[in-house]
Amino acid sequence: MKAVRVTRFGLEHPMELEEVAEPKPRPGEMLVRIAAAGVNPLEVAIRSGNHPRAGAMTLPYTCGTDVAGEVEAVGEGVEAFAPGDRVWGRASTGAYAEKGLLPADSTGKLPDSTSYADGAALPIPLLTAWNALVVKGEAAPGDCVLVQGGAGGVGYLSIQLARTIGCRVFATVSSKEKADFCLAAGAEAAINYREEDVPERMMDLTNGRGVDVVVETVGCDNLGSDLKLNAINGRIVVVGTGTGKGPEVTIPLPAAMGRDARILALSSGNLNPLVPGILKRLEPLLESGAIKPHIGRELPLEQANESHEVLLSGKFLGKINLIP
Repeated sequence: MKAVRVTRFGLEHPMELEEVAEPKPRPGEMLVRIAAAGVNPLEVAIRSGNHPRAGAMTLPYTCGTDVAGEVEAVGEGVEAFAPGDRVWGRASTGAYAEKGLLPADSTGKLPDSTSYADGAALPIPLLTAWNALVVKGEAAPGDCVLVQGGAGGVGYLSIQLARTIGCRVFATVSSKEKADFCLAAGAEAAINYREEDVPERMMDLTNGRGVDVVVETVGCDNLGSDLKLNAINGRIVVVGTGTGKGPEVTIPLPAAMGRDARILALSSGNLNPLVPGILKRLEPLLESGAIKPHIGRELPLEQANESHEVLLSGKFLGKINLIP
């Protein structure tokens, strides 16, 4: 089968499309024919060699994590799935490939109303949004939520998820096109950070109260301004570090203490024990259409390198998918 392989760390080294052996499902696993694979900042960061997870990777490896497709075979002990089932989840053998292995206990059934393309755009972004808003941010009905970088994969789904919780949702963007995109997703207002003072505008929008939960998708560059717009007892949840260079951050402690603020970081990899329960809570949201990703670009496996270039450019809306 075909798979896109990382043979050397560093974004200057192109990934290569190779023929590899088809994996065999072990106990608790399923072999899935991949219909679509989502492209995420995480795999670009790992490929760069700058992300901590790069040290755990053995070269060469198949890039990617998020997939949607059809079950072809199940391993010993798998009872909840059968060949022919439509599924979405995270492939342990890599996503940029024609087939992959998925752990049955952290894989979701894809509703008939959800396309494979949409399913592939869900795993890391939606689980990250859930982790940020529900697990870490403890968002509740009536809370004010600000999504920093609302037009990306995690940001777009965070807007939708916050709306289902009953929150007031706001987003920051870099262009009018992205502002319109976030408003269509359910944001009450979209603030162009290149043209407006974000803390000042958020204080106006919340009548001086501030924001209960900030979903920080663009690293730690905004931490100072996040604290200025945080409500008393507010939460700032950092979900991304850009390309994974791990920036050093200085936290203005007086500002944090003055707001009784909590600054939280997360890795969705640590969420694994909770995933089965989360998937059950997400099913009705997917079936109803309350959660629906936006696919900004679709490219064939042969253009995997281009997909990373597009992601780094930021010149897209929502998610990028690869189609085997």
